[in-house]
Amino acid sequence: MGTRIGSISGNFDPKLVDKLIEVEKVPIETAKKRKEKVVEEKKEVDKLYQMLNTLDTACNGLKTKSDFYKLKVDSSHPDIMEGAISGIAQLGTYEFVVRGMARTDKQLAFGFPDKDTTAVGFGYMQIEREDKEPAELTVEPGSTLQDVAQHINDLDAGVRAMVINTKYTPDSFRLLVVSEKSGAEAKIHIDEDTTFLEFKNQVAGRNLDVLFEDVPVTDEGNALNELVEGVKFNVKRAEPGTRVQMSVTYDMPKTLEGIKGFVDKYNEIIKFANEQSKNPADGNPGKLSGDASVKQIVRGLQSALFPVAGQSTKFQTLAEVGITSNPKTGELVMDESKVKAALTESYDDVASLFVHSKLGEGLGERIANQLKNFRDSATGVIKTRLRGLDNIIESQDKQIARKQAQLEQKEDTIKRRFVSLDSQLTNLHAQGNFLAQRFAAEGGGG
Repeated sequence: MGTRIGSISGNFDPKLVDKLIEVEKVPIETAKKRKEKVVEEKKEVDKLYQMLNTLDTACNGLKTKSDFYKLKVDSSHPDIMEGAISGIAQLGTYEFVVRGMARTDKQLAFGFPDKDTTAVGFGYMQIEREDKEPAELTVEPGSTLQDVAQHINDLDAGVRAMVINTKYTPDSFRLLVVSEKSGAEAKIHIDEDTTFLEFKNQVAGRNLDVLFEDVPVTDEGNALNELVEGVKFNVKRAEPGTRVQMSVTYDMPKTLEGIKGFVDKYNEIIKFANEQSKNPADGNPGKLSGDASVKQIVRGLQSALFPVAGQSTKFQTLAEVGITSNPKTGELVMDESKVKAALTESYDDVASLFVHSKLGEGLGERIANQLKNFRDSATGVIKTRLRGLDNIIESQDKQIARKQAQLEQKEDTIKRRFVSLDSQLTNLHAQGNFLAQRFAAEGGGG
């Protein structure tokens, strides 16, 4: 708690003290404004840093062949079969004939008049499966269809039981037990023992039956995930007399989307740099106007656009495939129709401009490497700039705190001096009044 200071009487205008204190605050306000300016600069550098990150993400989709090459699977009969790319795949067309779908084994019990009243007998029941140990359960006296279904489901034995209402009279309620897996090896057999339940094999479990390039292939399910590397095929229905063509082709829309994503993210940085270095006569320049780090980043990115000399490919530059540079702004201009035409003409040669190959670095890798250098925690220009700004902000905070402490001391000193001076003047006024009265009294008595 500070020492209490007396008040100033009418000898001085109290605003005079406030004005003297305001003068002492000037260095603090100046330091705060300097800090605010640096904080605003740091926000802009952070914004640039995030733009570099998003450009790096776009480049990651262009660096290698597996990144750049976008493929899709077209089906001549999508109602019979469909496909999807799951990894690195080869272009080509594959022929299928679906002769039979994989099915789950289904056992159906004879009917009962209801599901939750009539007893189904009692005894020992065993569920045998091809690929697991037999599952056993005891049907207690008085058990209903619903009770048995619940007991089977509680076994967690790879089968699913349900009571269905067939609406066929007189005994419409029946117990259906279905294997949770499809295929011949998922067959089930139920020994109903002495219960009134008698099961019939409603649907026999079987494997998928497909001709692939006239070669018989099979699977326990209706998906062929290991037949062709990098491609998953999904069988939807059987059609023994129909030949289905499944073609792995280039996905042009996705390829164009990846290239356009790079162009857009590159242009964001160039636009940002142009705004920062705007001529004051054309508008308000950015807070990083004249910042060497921004210029260094732009130069680095622009230099990475040019391929290494001597590459023997159909296309040597981005301009040849429809991506040019605006000479005034430095932004890239993408002619999508021309890029698509170049991809259609020679997808591999367009890719060679972007991806790493035996010819050397592609554009995606060159720019990614530049971005890595810019963001290097020790020597990167952007990290160095951010670190420098953080140091300035920290220094300003210390300076402001120090000046604030000094101000509090000076404010206390100023107030004390004025209180003391005010007290002295009050005393002098009192003495003057006393002497004046004394002299007046003596003069009147003479």
